[in-house]
Amino acid sequence: MPQIVGKTIYVLGAGCSHHTGAPLLRDFLVKARLLMESEKELVYKESFVRIFKWIDNLRSASYYVEFDLDNLEHIFSLADMLRQIGSEEGERYFSDLRYVVMETLDRCQLRWEGQRIQPDNLYDRFVQNLRELNKQRRDKITQTQGAFERDTIITFNYDVMLDYAIRFQTTSFDYCLGAPQSPDCFKLLKLHGSTSWAICRKCTTSPQIVKASPIPEGFSVSPFLDDGQQINFKMVTDVLKNTPCSNCKEKDVLEPILIPPTWSKAIEKTPLVKVWETAVNEIMNAFQIIVIGYSMPPTDTFFQYLLTLGLASNAKLNRVVVVNKDNSEDFKGRYEKVFARSLRDRGRLRFLDNIIFANYVTQRMMDVGGKLEWVHE
Repeated sequence: MPQIVGKTIYVLGAGCSHHTGAPLLRDFLVKARLLMESEKELVYKESFVRIFKWIDNLRSASYYVEFDLDNLEHIFSLADMLRQIGSEEGERYFSDLRYVVMETLDRCQLRWEGQRIQPDNLYDRFVQNLRELNKQRRDKITQTQGAFERDTIITFNYDVMLDYAIRFQTTSFDYCLGAPQSPDCFKLLKLHGSTSWAICRKCTTSPQIVKASPIPEGFSVSPFLDDGQQINFKMVTDVLKNTPCSNCKEKDVLEPILIPPTWSKAIEKTPLVKVWETAVNEIMNAFQIIVIGYSMPPTDTFFQYLLTLGLASNAKLNRVVVVNKDNSEDFKGRYEKVFARSLRDRGRLRFLDNIIFANYVTQRMMDVGGKLEWVHE
């Protein structure tokens, strides 16, 4: 069966990290509230209390306006609007929400096994498959000019479960936050930021990348851990908190770089401009785009614009594959509105229905990622 010889862009949404303990947008606040009510030792407890008191006060408005107060995106958008009209309260809520998100994500879990903290099984397998697919493609093509360009990962997820799996396998990768590294490495483009990218609150120098690790550098794990025991990946409340700023050398001053999931993404005011520029360029050169676990919400117009800019100059796009457990007409309709009818009519927009990230990685990735044609079950 013919093999793909062009670059694949993987777009990973929240559905890819859900199995690790990272909530989806629609139930993020539900999990955060449970965390607040069940754990006494939260680092950002005050932020949790303020946010949920505010949300509960907003519930009276739901008598007049249909509004989902359990959806993180909606609440962030309300706080953002308050902030943009000059409300100090809005600034406080906006900041508090970021801390709620960060500490909730610090409950993603890894396991201790074989005297090491192992990466998540599925992300580990994803990286293995990705390396093998690129090896096969490299062996297949005859490239006489330029360096071989590996596949690219674009993700909307803040968590670092994938980052840790990549590092664990000593795989070269580039976040594209600054000067480009060797082209012979995978690009990991985190469009909404990352809990491992930080700015110092004190000296506000350029962004710092802290290694995705479940324990701070120089620290060690408890000697009483049993094989198979689960541990929380506390990237923000433990690792960043105990990592000194590379410039001023002080600890407990690093603040993660996160763009909230709202309609108003002011990326020009953040260090993420280069990441988004790179994403557009990568989409321009994609042979196929595989979207996994991303619902394409109507409010995320930024990503739709990014696709438009990238694909406007792409003459070689062969197909777009959408992998999701949602097989509703509403879900498919959102994608069909974004991608041109010519792509749909030629059978080049394909949906893998009722498939979660685990199914894709273990059963379909090698076929869909590497072959021009595959059985569409």
